[in-house]
Amino acid sequence: MLTIIEQKDLSAYAELLRDLPIPAGTVLHLTEAKDGDAVKGYIAYSYEPEQVVIYTVADGGDWDQCDGLVRSVLFKAELKGIEQAFFPVEDAAMLERLQKLGFVKNDEKILYPIADIMESCKKCGENQANT
Repeated sequence: MLTIIEQKDLSAYAELLRDLPIPAGTVLHLTEAKDGDAVKGYIAYSYEPEQVVIYTVADGGDWDQCDGLVRSVLFKAELKGIEQAFFPVEDAAMLERLQKLGFVKNDEKILYPIADIMESCKKCGENQANT
């Protein structure tokens, strides 16, 4: 069973995170998608007063996993009262996936308001194909 859980110890990711455009002093968070003990993907992000910044998503090419990782971070941002997400993602293939999933809708790589994308998620449960 796939679980999505925040990883407090980022030491295993130090090399991967080193090349990301993360400003000095940023409090970075990382959430993993795990199947048992096996890590299947992760998302690195930070919370700022006005937005959540999603620096990278690694999903193993699984669109559902990408969607779940991003939505988990967006949900937590909403709980903190944050209404905007910024995706300074440099990987062109990942940026395209984020656009196709509806998370990035403009050249500024911004999602605003987060509630719009989360509302569409609620409608998935109403779809008979998903029950």
